Amino acid sequence: MSEIITIGEPMVMFLADTKEHLSDVEHFTRLIAGAELNVAMGLRRLGHTVTYISQVGDDPFGQYVKKYLENENIDARFVKTYKEAATGFQFKNRTDEGDPEVLYFRKGAAASKITKDILEEISFSDAKVLHITGIFPALSETTLETIFKAIEKAHEQGMLVTFDPNPRPVLWESQEKMIRVTNELAFKSDIVLPGFREGKLFTGKDTKEEIADFYLKQGVKKVIIKMGTTGAYSREKLENGQVKEFECPSFEVPVVDTVGAGDGFAAGVISATLEDLDDIKILERGNAIGGIQVMNLSDNEGLPTFEELDNFLKNYKRKVS
Repeated sequence: MSEIITIGEPMVMFLADTKEHLSDVEHFTRLIAGAELNVAMGLRRLGHTVTYISQVGDDPFGQYVKKYLENENIDARFVKTYKEAATGFQFKNRTDEGDPEVLYFRKGAAASKITKDILEEISFSDAKVLHITGIFPALSETTLETIFKAIEKAHEQGMLVTFDPNPRPVLWESQEKMIRVTNELAFKSDIVLPGFREGKLFTGKDTKEEIADFYLKQGVKKVIIKMGTTGAYSREKLENGQVKEFECPSFEVPVVDTVGAGDGFAAGVISATLEDLDDIKILERGNAIGGIQVMNLSDNEGLPTFEELDNFLKNYKRKVS
């Protein structure tokens, strides 16, 4: 089995070739998207082995997803083909900077039909990390059951479970349910990776320290908070009761497209954790890969190799607070 296992929803993305409202764009470039898939790609490019679990439709988009994963050398043996639903897709426009407009076509897609039975044939032995987000469990009751089962299997094998809440309110029947279920998943995880604003939403707390403590008190081992343009913060409660906390500023980069930055951050954190780097280096790598990703238009094309990461660290400076 690979070092890392992740479960998610792959989507074919059509990126506008021109900077116009989507209603006016005539030509698009076909790419691929999906939060967990982005993390898988980021880790694979850094030399880690990754198994991606999902389901696609019996259609050309599903075939494209499988070929893309194979070309990235991601283990796609457990990306199943489902004949009764289509592969999800999205349209995304170009912006000069910041958040782009994204139009999703995912309701009832093949990935939402996954059940926990998909895990029966998959051995988690020898894997080190299970990475999950709050997106896939929001797709349906069966995907939520699948995630809970995956967490159970991961803990049985002594794996590290990393969780990025990645809220998508439109996918949930209510904000109350989104908060409740997301926190249930977080409490079962070892490392939780919220953004600062979403952390405030999920915990009702106002400071990064309070957000982190909310999860640490529930048994989470470490909380790493993405602070946006100011960097990242980590907090960990040791067995002796002492608290370790670290902050690392972000890098000064031109922002082209913010989508995928959090996924790049997660890939950086997971890879650095697997390499047993110290806390500051873990945050630095997360910030660096997130910074590289916002300089690129697609959700994952900018994810770096180690050589590209080293070049970035040599050429871009951290922000001065």
